Amino acid sequence: MVYSRTAFSPSPAPVKQWSRSPEFELSATTELPAYDRTGMRLAVSTVDPRTGSTLMVIDGNEPARTILERKDLVLAPQWSPDSRQIVVGVGGFTAFLDFAAGTKKPIDRVNGGAQVAILNADGTGFHLVTSGPNNNGFAAFSPDGTHIVYRTAGPEGEGLRILDLADGAVTKLTDKYDNFPLWSPRGDLIAFVRNIAGDFEVMTIRPDGKDVTQLTHTHGNEAHLAWSPDGARLLFTSSRMGFKDETLYTGSPQPYGEIFVMNADGSHVEQLTDDQWEEGGPAWQPHPPPPAQAARK
Repeated sequence: MVYSRTAFSPSPAPVKQWSRSPEFELSATTELPAYDRTGMRLAVSTVDPRTGSTLMVIDGNEPARTILERKDLVLAPQWSPDSRQIVVGVGGFTAFLDFAAGTKKPIDRVNGGAQVAILNADGTGFHLVTSGPNNNGFAAFSPDGTHIVYRTAGPEGEGLRILDLADGAVTKLTDKYDNFPLWSPRGDLIAFVRNIAGDFEVMTIRPDGKDVTQLTHTHGNEAHLAWSPDGARLLFTSSRMGFKDETLYTGSPQPYGEIFVMNADGSHVEQLTDDQWEEGGPAWQPHPPPPAQAARK
């Protein structure tokens, strides 16, 4: 798996890190990365509060290739099942900019405005697929590529929405303070996080809106989900370990995140990182095919 790590010089290309679990090889990269289904291509974005952001694709061991540059933000790329397209959130995301700039302001749910966009993996074909006054973002494709799920917040309501890419029909999935939805590779569940009494907890729901299930029940915030390629487990970020020595290192007295993994039903929780840095935005890399097979694709 690969995940973002707050550091002085984050690298778009994954940089190997120490792993406390022999089952996982960990690498660090920039904000909210995503692997395609082949495990050979990685989409990452870099954010600069002064100049905007850049969306890049890393193909195998090749250098990062820029496919989109904007003066506003490009956040949370996710691949289509056929690895031909990428869905992203684009727009203000002012709370994210305030955090990156080291300032703290009350969070406005419209948050500067944002929309969901889709573009081809080579950077062509950019187009918006949502509109309106709400802040729309953090989208993910369904396993068959016909729908996306995304979160919305603003005067038109909040929660999770499902968009039919063929006819543009939007279905309300939830109406709570929900975020970071991600469709299971199996297609049967959508994982997300929900604000419950001030804490964000990991939840799952079926695409038809049934069987809403709370998977975590801890003090602190959970966020930034990633399914295992087989849909059996979930990676997530949590601040449940509380305060460490980050105040001395960074001057930011808040409980920083660590990466955890658990089964899709919330059982067998395991902590994967343990340090004073903020870990977040994990992406689970599928096993890439052998070099000979990859060369034929």
